[in-house]
Amino acid sequence: MRFQEVVKKAFVIVGYSSVGKWDGELVYPIPSLWKRAQSFIGQEGVDRIVGICLSPRSNQYFYTCGIEIDCVDFHKVGEDMTLHTFPEQKYVVFTHRGQAKNIPATYGEIWRVFDRNGYCIKEGMPEIEIVRTDLFGKEECHDYEMEIWIPVE
Repeated sequence: MRFQEVVKKAFVIVGYSSVGKWDGELVYPIPSLWKRAQSFIGQEGVDRIVGICLSPRSNQYFYTCGIEIDCVDFHKVGEDMTLHTFPEQKYVVFTHRGQAKNIPATYGEIWRVFDRNGYCIKEGMPEIEIVRTDLFGKEECHDYEMEIWIPVE
């Protein structure tokens, strides 16, 4: 599995959040948060939806799904939404290709490659999942793609 190292500048995300847990094949409540984030599609300048997971590689987590915005803008925060800011951080970036139901298998491969290459997760930083808005509704297609960004020391 191929990957690249990227330094991501500081960013702000606004979206829908919930605590969750990994329970075998179920990743509660991630699918429902992605569905809610579809409301951002069609807004000016929105070409991708972003998922943020704290803490990475954990069975219990806090997940936010929404959009990146240029700065802290409380006018973009609607009822039941959250806003988060994150500092500049180095990531290793992988790409999942194929049906969304195979994302857990992709993560298994990511962790094998991650460990084999001696990376360590940067604590307190988010794992990031990015999907282009033109791929929404195509989760069962073989050409569906999602970028997965893992924060590293």
